[in-house]
Amino acid sequence: MDLSIQLLNARIKQQQFDELDNDFKKLTEAQQVIQLNYLFESALRMSIKYDFMQNIAVRILTTNTPPAPFIEKLTSLDTLSFFTPALKLNKGFISTDDSGNNALHNVFKQAMPTQLPFNYVRSLMLFESNEELLHALAHTNKQGLTPVASYIAYAHKPNIPVKHEFSALLALIEIEQKQNPAAKLQILEALKNNPPSEITLLLSAAYLQRSTEQVAALI
Repeated sequence: MDLSIQLLNARIKQQQFDELDNDFKKLTEAQQVIQLNYLFESALRMSIKYDFMQNIAVRILTTNTPPAPFIEKLTSLDTLSFFTPALKLNKGFISTDDSGNNALHNVFKQAMPTQLPFNYVRSLMLFESNEELLHALAHTNKQGLTPVASYIAYAHKPNIPVKHEFSALLALIEIEQKQNPAAKLQILEALKNNPPSEITLLLSAAYLQRSTEQVAALI
């Protein structure tokens, strides 16, 4: 067992919760990722401890920015949901990995067709005030792509998203483009390098507010 996990378990066993954030600061980035992943995996293994482990993550990230390798590995709706209370703190939603991707970029790009994140993220924006989440949605990575554009360009999409997720996706597009209207055009460069499927072409047309024929002619 990694020493970072032994330390974490010792602090929890002794109820030394105030030491967790200071311990975290002294770890390498690799150990920080190990600790955060351990909390998530423990919560999944023992559902009765889900809230407890989630609160430990909050304690750790209240004064610590999530490390770049952690953001890179944050790729599923389950992990996003678990870490959402922690990501609301200390610039978590706008923290990026080495490619300039934030948590939304990675979750959207790796979204599974059976577990899409759009309705969840839209609900967060509707019911919880968090300006950084709005900024994260409009943030562009080193390719110039927003999280939504990353989904459209690269995610596995065997079908158009189901109705409630598609409605949420359209709402997120509207929110993004009110903040950063010029960013959407960068998707054309990504599509030129990654020939689109029919589904990708349809979603790109909705994103760019153009016909599929116009999009196809541009790429």
